[in-house]
Parts: sequence; structure tokens; C-alpha cells
Amino acid sequence: MLMMDRNMDHFSTFMAVVSGVTLVYLFHSVFYTSHISFKTRTVFDSRAHLPGSVYLMTRYLHESLRKKRGKMWKKKDRNDELVFTLINCRHDAVSLRRFCSVSGYGWDYPDSVFRDVPLCYPEFLFTRLLTMIVCSERFNLSPLGKIVFFSMWVEHIPCNKKKRGTFSLQARVLEYRTVSAGVEVDLTLTASRHQQTVWTTTLTLLSPNNKFRPEAQPDLEITHDPVSERCISLAVPWSSGVRCAWVFGDLCPLHVFSWLGFTRLSTHMLWMFSRCMAEMEKHNGVEVVRAPLTVSVRYKQPVSFPRKFTIRVSENTSETSNTASFSMEDHRTRTLYLSGQIKQQSKEKAE
Repeated sequence: MLMMDRNMDHFSTFMAVVSGVTLVYLFHSVFYTSHISFKTRTVFDSRAHLPGSVYLMTRYLHESLRKKRGKMWKKKDRNDELVFTLINCRHDAVSLRRFCSVSGYGWDYPDSVFRDVPLCYPEFLFTRLLTMIVCSERFNLSPLGKIVFFSMWVEHIPCNKKKRGTFSLQARVLEYRTVSAGVEVDLTLTASRHQQTVWTTTLTLLSPNNKFRPEAQPDLEITHDPVSERCISLAVPWSSGVRCAWVFGDLCPLHVFSWLGFTRLSTHMLWMFSRCMAEMEKHNGVEVVRAPLTVSVRYKQPVSFPRKFTIRVSENTSETSNTASFSMEDHRTRTLYLSGQIKQQSKEKAE
């Protein structure tokens, strides 16, 4: 009996030591390494360790409690530049296939002939850098409740050029503006290869005050050509919400809270835009979304699941430029979710 008690004591001590070592290892690998990297570096190598998702989730919650939504965070140095860069990135066929499978392009899109990488795909690659931006203590707004309501995309050369060798991604805070609805912030995202800019976008986010109503945002002034206008009706089942949450992620854990019943499950803004681009390419041809081009998008509100919506696309071609318009609205109430316009130079002018 005494020998059995000694064995049990040895086993308990052994398990305590193993548990302690495991906790120390997990803390070091999950939090400490990510924290040191996040606090001391602004340029990250995609082949090395990046701040982990669990660490960034913890920072998101911490910064949400520290900073008040709709208010500028008071700092000593308000001119401190906030920029993160990811270098030595390479084309990832699995990531591209996942994106295409939920964005309306089809799982086999990357293998299709004569098709470029989807216009929206580069922003998908910026998810981690954007999360790092809004979770930084140097970011002057609360990460909680931010709304993307406008974006300007410029594709200088086809995005499939990134398949050839390495490329770099950079996310930068441009400026903050105090408005009646809260505080706006402009972020610029740049994808480059061999010091040549391939793709850029400017995102305008709003940290709203309690009185802000998303539907009060002004529309992007677009008109559909009745001759070329096409209406596409699509149904969005509950399963789409799970797939979008898995593939896209988000700047904050809204999808997790939705599953717990705190909010209603809704789409990612990038998913809405991507579905419009996919349908426009299917019905108007790939040339309408081929670089060089500029795209302006105004987001009104997210689409909740399940939902049936209508996408309207039209094209207006002239001697000097090609202009295409698109919008997404509720199929029954015609509530506008987003509107946008593509401006593309003609081949003669581009040359």
C-alpha cells in the first residue's frame, strides 16, 4: 500500500511538471513570440513567424476595452506612422482555390484558361496585415464596430503577374477625420513585385458613434444603361455564411459572436463585392474586369443570411474608355447593399 502511494505521488509530480512545461511552451509559442515580433517589427517575412490568430484576438479584445468607439484615442505622438509590410510572399494555389470556391467564381476558376486572378483576391491576402493594423496600440480608433463604407481599387497590371516569383504586401494608415457620424480612417493597401506596383486600394473605415445609421450613408452616383443592363437573382443559404466565415475571416470576431447568438450572421463586405465582379465577368466577359482599371465601391450595409438578392450590371463603351456599373440589392424590398463603378481605359489610350 505504501509503495502504491509513493507511485501515485511520483505520477502526480510528473503530471504537474509536464503540465507546467506545456503551459510555458504554449505561452511562449502562442503569446510571447507573437508579442515580441508584433512590438518590435514592422517588416515581416512570410516564411518566418507571424503574430498568431489567438494573440491578435486577445489584442483585439484588449484594444476594444481600452478605446471608445467613435472617438479618437488620445496619444502623445499623433503623427506616429503605422505601417506593416509582408515580404517574400508567393502564390498559394490552395488559398486562391478556397477564395474562388466561395466568391462566385467556382472551385476550378484558377485552372480556367485565359482568366486572370480575381480582382478582389489581393485584398483577401491582406487579412492578417489589416488585423495587425486595427489591433495595434498605435491605431487611434477602437477596433470594435468599424464599418467599411467606401473603397477605391486600382489594378495597374493583371494580378496573375504575382504568380511569377515573390511579391510584397504593405498596409498603411493614411489619415483620420472626425465627422458627425464618428471618426473616419483611410487605409491604403499595396501589392508590388520587383518594386513595381501591381495593385492598390484605399479603404475608408468608420468608427461610428451611437447615433450612426448605416443606411444614412450617401450612395455612389451610378446609372445603369437600360440597354445593356442585366439582372441576376441569387440565393444565399445559411451554409454560405459558414463557408464565408471559414474562408474570409474578418477584422474582428463578429462571426464567432454571431454563432453564439449576439448578432445576426452576415456576409463579409469583400464577399459582396467579389460576387458582383464574378457575375459581371460571367455576363459581360473577362475584358470588363481586366487591367488597367479603377473600381469605386460604396457599401451600404451587409447582407444577412439566408437571403435572396439581385445583382444589376451594365456596361457603357466609348472611344476613350469603358465604364461598367454594378449594384447589389434585396430581391424583395430592393434595399441597396452596395453600388460601384469600373472605369477602364481603351487599348488605344492605354498604349
